[in-house]
Amino acid sequence: MTPFILAFLAWVMMALVVQVAVRVPVPGGAVVAISRTLLIEIWRRGVLPICGGILFLGLAMLPWILDDSSEESSRLQTILDYGQIWISSVLLLLSMWITSGSLADEIVTGRMRVLVVHRHGKSALLPGKWLGSVLAILALLVPATAMLWMLSGQVVDRSTDLFGEPAYELVQPQIMEVSREEVESYVALQKLEDPAGWGALDRDKAYRIARSRIERLSHSLVQGVPMDYHFQYPGGLSEGAVLEFRPSLGRLHRSERARLRVQFDGTSKDVVIRNSVRSQVEVPDRFRGDQEIVVTMEFLGAVSEEMRIPSMNWNGSDALLLRIQEGSLLSSLIRSQLLLWIRCGFVAALGLMVSTFLGLPVATLLVLCFFIAAAGGGFAGAFDENHEGSHSHPDPRDQEPSRVIIDLLAGGGEWIVGQLGDWNRHVTGSRVAAGENVKIAEVYSGFTRIGLIWAGLALLLGTWINSRKEHGLGVDR
Repeated sequence: MTPFILAFLAWVMMALVVQVAVRVPVPGGAVVAISRTLLIEIWRRGVLPICGGILFLGLAMLPWILDDSSEESSRLQTILDYGQIWISSVLLLLSMWITSGSLADEIVTGRMRVLVVHRHGKSALLPGKWLGSVLAILALLVPATAMLWMLSGQVVDRSTDLFGEPAYELVQPQIMEVSREEVESYVALQKLEDPAGWGALDRDKAYRIARSRIERLSHSLVQGVPMDYHFQYPGGLSEGAVLEFRPSLGRLHRSERARLRVQFDGTSKDVVIRNSVRSQVEVPDRFRGDQEIVVTMEFLGAVSEEMRIPSMNWNGSDALLLRIQEGSLLSSLIRSQLLLWIRCGFVAALGLMVSTFLGLPVATLLVLCFFIAAAGGGFAGAFDENHEGSHSHPDPRDQEPSRVIIDLLAGGGEWIVGQLGDWNRHVTGSRVAAGENVKIAEVYSGFTRIGLIWAGLALLLGTWINSRKEHGLGVDR
């Protein structure tokens, strides 16, 4: 079946879902009535049909970006990665446009007065529009996900059972994670050995130096010195678990080979490694079901005796991993799309809240600024005055009421932007494309933090702002 036929079938499926949601009688009072009105409005104006066509046609063109000469796993990862990016981009922007445009248009034209006075009241307006928007997004998300999965089945060999394709859980060794207790112990030991040098250092600077040294030691493997790596996985190891590593031998030995000895509880295996090339070693079946495994690794040096490589390093968070089969690729994709739906629900609530006091252009710009902040990270530390090397004297003006208010606002803004880490942690599309498993606990966490707390606060604040406003007719404005 060609991709464009799949796009047409997905569009028909979307239309059927919308018609069922509009016509099937469901109890719910004013909230359901407003949600159905929103669905009818965006369908009649062509917003949903046109955006659905753009979404499905974009997915239909994904096979064109694939290279026929690439490996099957690479083609599958590419289409899953770009497909999820395209779906999330269209749906997030659409959820913002639906809610902001609908509420702002009703306020400007004066239809708001009819809604809040004669029929439904102000308390049901925002929840009803939010419910209609998330239903519209779901009507697009379900066929888009089904279409993406069918396209993924077309880029792999016919003999491949895509429904049986496993997903993996990636576990890092504990030694790679430097705790605060280890840093404190290191600093205390160094102060005993060198009180004149380490005792004169500032506390924060001493901690930074100690953490850097411990991380460097934990990420290196000296020739002839075995090192134990502890892996813990509460769910227990499953069949097919592998140890995956990507060593770094230095720039001067980019094309040279070296030897690495890997030991599992007395069973050893020598592996020939290359610089920055990923290798795998299967975990013995006797460890199946174990919640903890210890791997001893010893660097044996270069293959050629004329070459000298004193040590090797683990550069990057994915340099040394334990890959454990957990769930299936399809279930991981479904959970990732559920997290996308939850994020769309929050964006819809944010657009409704902002549109209660701003017009459509400014409201759209404000929500886009949220996207930029969420994608680019926070601004933590931007208002911290205790920078390294700062010896400025206290300014008496810091205690003025205006400066205190500014500092409070800055701290509040820093806290709000810091919470965007929840948003970034629940963006899982690239993980699904790489074959990683998305846990059901992550869906619960996203539903609680983003779906209930973030979206709930935005809806409550927007409802409160809307109840405080006196909506008049368009001619009165």
